[in-house]
Amino acid sequence: MKNYSVRMIRENMENIPEFPIPEGFVIRNYRRNEGHIWTRIQKAAEPYIDIDDGLFDRQFKRNLSAMEERSFFLATDAGEEIGTITAWWQPDIDGTDWGQIHWVAIHPDYQGRGLSKPMMSVAMTRLRQSHERCFLDTSTRRIPAVKLYLDFGFTPDLSRENSREAWLEVASVLEHPLLAQLESQNLL
Repeated sequence: MKNYSVRMIRENMENIPEFPIPEGFVIRNYRRNEGHIWTRIQKAAEPYIDIDDGLFDRQFKRNLSAMEERSFFLATDAGEEIGTITAWWQPDIDGTDWGQIHWVAIHPDYQGRGLSKPMMSVAMTRLRQSHERCFLDTSTRRIPAVKLYLDFGFTPDLSRENSREAWLEVASVLEHPLLAQLESQNLL
């Protein structure tokens, strides 16, 4: 399977799924000068992109002060940060302000436990405070992440280059009602 970059959109912020934080974990806000924690988690979790020590600054330096209210860490009760998610934004996508789910990662030792769901609930709730719609960028080899995003009401942005080919490949390995509906409508 090719690894296409794809965009997913959510046209409204209604009916955000709510998942509680499981016992033994907490979600807390990013604190000033914790970019090294974000980088550590991303390096451990990212299989497709080379994460270097300067990536955090390149991604967030323009609005670093916003990180304390828009970026979150999932941590164990013992205080070890093992996941991160950011409720970011893009001020001008086709002339419109969009919220953005950005840089979601869980350390591999904790993946597959459903821990991304409460992180998504927290980030989406934060986005709803400031935005009427949101989007995210991901890639087609991230099938568990794509399923999570579909379950949270994101839909494939079929206007992007190679999007139909990319989403047909995803649909060939991921059974999901939304993808089946798009296929039945000959949109994929």
